[in-house]
Amino acid sequence: MNEKLLICWGSLEEGSQEERLIGQLKQSFQDKKIKQLIKHAKSLYKTDTPEQQPSTYSFSVVHDDIPVDKDSDFQPVKTEGLVIYEGKGNDYKEFLVAVNTMLTLIQSSAEKCIFIIKIAAELKYVNREVGARFIDDLAEEVFLYSKKKK
Repeated sequence: MNEKLLICWGSLEEGSQEERLIGQLKQSFQDKKIKQLIKHAKSLYKTDTPEQQPSTYSFSVVHDDIPVDKDSDFQPVKTEGLVIYEGKGNDYKEFLVAVNTMLTLIQSSAEKCIFIIKIAAELKYVNREVGARFIDDLAEEVFLYSKKKK
């Protein structure tokens, strides 16, 4: 199988103000080192950022090499919104830029914790080594924090 992780944000209109904001956020994280991105993510997941609009995001594991037969029930994943990340986590910095971007966009700390824990599980399915690294770097701390908060 040839899986990859896909993270999307909302159903944006092309050229919208939100799309430009996402581009600016991703760009602002590009200059940071991996350790800085992890530290920044650790500060973001505990923070609520109330806004007018509710968060709308999705992520999934996409299987690239599944043959699509016109008689098959399988339908390829349709992406809704702006793709924030697409890959296997091989470029860990690029993945962390996407995670930090998402954590900046998601409003509630509870939702941020859910996002991190679920994305860690998906990443581990796509790339076991990078998934384990992400769990060690961030997801385990988030999981323990979310358990303590209940």
